[in-house]
Amino acid sequence: MSGGFTPTPGGPFSALTPSMWPQDILSKYCQKEDPDDQPQVRYDEFGFRVEEEDGGEPQSGRLLRAPLSEDPQHRLRWQAHLEFTHNHDVGDLTWDRIDASLPRSDKLRALVLSGIPHSMRPQMWMRFSGALLKKRSSEMSYREIVKNSSNEETLSAKQIEKDLLRTMPSNACFCNMNSVGVPRLRRILRGLAWLYPDIGYCQGTGMVVSSLLLFLDEEDSFWMLVALIEDLLPASYFSHTLLGVQTDQRVLRQLLVQRLPRLDKLLQEHDIELSLITLHWFLTSFSSVLHIRLLLRVWDLFFYQGSVVLFQIALGMLSIKEDELVQSESSASIFNLLSDLPSGLGDPSVLLGESMRVAGSLADPLIDSQRRKHLAYIIAEQGQPANQHAAVAAAAHNTNLSKIVRRASGRRKSTISSLLFGESDSEALKAKNIKQTELVADMRESIARVAKHFQCLDPRDCSTDLTPDYTTESHQKDHENFVLVSRNRRRRAKALLDFERHDDDELGFRKNDIITIVSQKDEHCWVGELNGLRGWFPAKFVEILDERSKEYSIAGDDSVTEGVTDLVRGSLSPSLKAIFEHGLKKPSILGGPCHPWLFIEEAAGREVERDFDSVYSRLVLCKTYRLDEDGKVLTPEELLYRAVQSINMSHDAAQSQMDVKFRSLICVGLNEQVLHLWLEVLCSSVPSVVKWYQPWSFLRSPGWVQIKCELRVLSKFAFSLSQDYELQTKNEEKARQPLKDGVQDMLVKHHLFSWDIDG
Repeated sequence: MSGGFTPTPGGPFSALTPSMWPQDILSKYCQKEDPDDQPQVRYDEFGFRVEEEDGGEPQSGRLLRAPLSEDPQHRLRWQAHLEFTHNHDVGDLTWDRIDASLPRSDKLRALVLSGIPHSMRPQMWMRFSGALLKKRSSEMSYREIVKNSSNEETLSAKQIEKDLLRTMPSNACFCNMNSVGVPRLRRILRGLAWLYPDIGYCQGTGMVVSSLLLFLDEEDSFWMLVALIEDLLPASYFSHTLLGVQTDQRVLRQLLVQRLPRLDKLLQEHDIELSLITLHWFLTSFSSVLHIRLLLRVWDLFFYQGSVVLFQIALGMLSIKEDELVQSESSASIFNLLSDLPSGLGDPSVLLGESMRVAGSLADPLIDSQRRKHLAYIIAEQGQPANQHAAVAAAAHNTNLSKIVRRASGRRKSTISSLLFGESDSEALKAKNIKQTELVADMRESIARVAKHFQCLDPRDCSTDLTPDYTTESHQKDHENFVLVSRNRRRRAKALLDFERHDDDELGFRKNDIITIVSQKDEHCWVGELNGLRGWFPAKFVEILDERSKEYSIAGDDSVTEGVTDLVRGSLSPSLKAIFEHGLKKPSILGGPCHPWLFIEEAAGREVERDFDSVYSRLVLCKTYRLDEDGKVLTPEELLYRAVQSINMSHDAAQSQMDVKFRSLICVGLNEQVLHLWLEVLCSSVPSVVKWYQPWSFLRSPGWVQIKCELRVLSKFAFSLSQDYELQTKNEEKARQPLKDGVQDMLVKHHLFSWDIDG
């Protein structure tokens, strides 16, 4: 810095960007001849106070023993990589000749894991994060943003002012109102609050900004935050709802179950809510909890690879202390260990190594899929439909944001509307919001009609609760209930005709009676129970009910009550088809089919693709949807795949349209009581959903969880609907010959058994 004092290499403030060197303190360090003028407090190379009894940076004394230094050989390896990728001679490359965005490669990732040379960090961070591209392509300069955000009377400005000295009080650059970093921190936070009015001011950003200011110039620090908000982190991470960071806590908890099961079990046993500790880790990108030396290495990888690193580092930190945590005997000691965990870390290489060992295989598609699911759960828990969130978000936008949105970098809005509908203007959002409301209303009305039908015809259904359950627990119980009823189900059959009882070992019944099957060992004669009596009966005289665990109801049997067919195929199915068609991408000019059935086929196949051969073999061998020949409970994914294949086989033979196939699939889902789970399966197939649907569609927005909760109500009723009801040939054959082939042979066998031999 021209005309100012310069820190000694490895000495206090030496690791800071030159514009942040505190000249008042450095001047005292330079007054060697007068001991009285020496500063009373010691500082490390990052500007943090050291050797204090209280208030010093955690573990700073131990970490300070080896001052931050830059290995010349390590820097040469980085220079060689940049020169090689840019086809320049050694020594001929300058920063202005290096691309604003660097291509990712295994070689570059290995270099990042080993650490970026400290003198190169500002330039590399700007390129890795995309901040340099945003800075160069923005239609509004940082100077203009600062000018527009200079109003001191706004609520955000007043909140920022209160927190300026609370952000990093142990650092010389932010310890008092005259410190060099305070006005820079103020301007950046005000600029962000003005640029993102839907976010305003979030305390989490203050710690991130102050940490960046230690190493980057003010303007570059601002654009780093813009990249962080728009690209590196999900939307609504810093909003007043904190939806983004709340979602990540759910995802982390799910990953903990898979990656660190011992620790997961411990937290469950002691009823410890991990997010109380880790939410701040994520909200500040670890800047509030890790020592600055560790933070630099974590941020090297974070800016290079994105938000998946947050999960990797969090899992790595927890893994390092897992053994110690498991040995703890009380909830208080576990909670304290978790709270103090970051301050006990000292070696960046150990932390990164353990993080990669435990979670190095994590990838963005998996994290994105989990985020979509858990975000939808959170919104559903709040009791507000997704379209209401979109309306609120659309209203929050104002002209400040629209001034920036046209940047060539294609900035993503940090609002809930981005999560629900993508990059649409407020008028388009309003129209889509109205349309979604209409679709949900139509579906609710059709569900209510079906429920009323059951309650009118079957007294047992009169007390059924029709209120949808939007809680997170309901989604967890869905799969538990599915497995439970599949394993414990009773197999039952419906009589196709009257069968008179002649002997004590026979079971008599009337047409449409429901028989509980006890044994099917004999191909022709089964043993069953009815009205407390047990006996054998001809197998050909009954039809296996396609049900799970619910009591049979004539209200749901389309062969007895045809009205249910009109309600399901004529009302419910069209309302669901409209939801599946909402936001379905139109075919190109060259044409091509565009129907929800095609999406369902692809998504169902994709979900079982990893085990296709075994699933297909079971489809061929198995006659029921629920269990395979070995008694294994099939997953909802396998059920969906089988149902789609079965419908295609029967309906293609009858040359049925895709609309008919869709209605038949709805009937199968109702029979199996998995219609709501099938919707979750389809919406969780992210590649297929992205391929077939617009960002603002129901299936790509958290709104699908609301639909799932509404559909779950139908699983409380017992349906017995024919998959082939609309196939003309099937209906004609059924009317002409209600019994299957071989019935006459069975009658002969029956009469042989019924003869009175003694007579």
